[in-house]
Amino acid sequence: MHKFISSLVICFSLLFLSCERELRDEPIPFTLVNEDLNLTNLQYLNLTNTGGYVYFNTAGFAGLIIYNEGNGYYRAFERACTFDPRSDCEPVIVDPSGLFMKHTCCKSNFNFNGEPTGGPASLRLLEYRTFVEGSYLKIIN
Repeated sequence: MHKFISSLVICFSLLFLSCERELRDEPIPFTLVNEDLNLTNLQYLNLTNTGGYVYFNTAGFAGLIIYNEGNGYYRAFERACTFDPRSDCEPVIVDPSGLFMKHTCCKSNFNFNGEPTGGPASLRLLEYRTFVEGSYLKIIN
């Protein structure tokens, strides 16, 4: 009788656990990115300063964060969190301190290399290639 009850408890435990949503990082769905930003345009004025950033919401899967790394180098990160890219929540944002990026739903934080620094995300943010050509910033994948 004792073995039967133990087996029953184990079966119900496994059944209950299998119903929970598995929490894990997911790949970002592919979206073609091929953008030219005119850096002299006033809407990108914040990109003239090292550490400056802008949101570019018309490209990528959930939009982009474009960041001026300094010395003419820029980074473009996908705003979809690698932990739950299909989330209905607000996409990744720059923290008001300007020191890191965060996803307010899953509570993941990322540095400006795209690496996770806190929360459940374990994968880097998707980063697109960038290069400057004249007064244009090219962003591609």
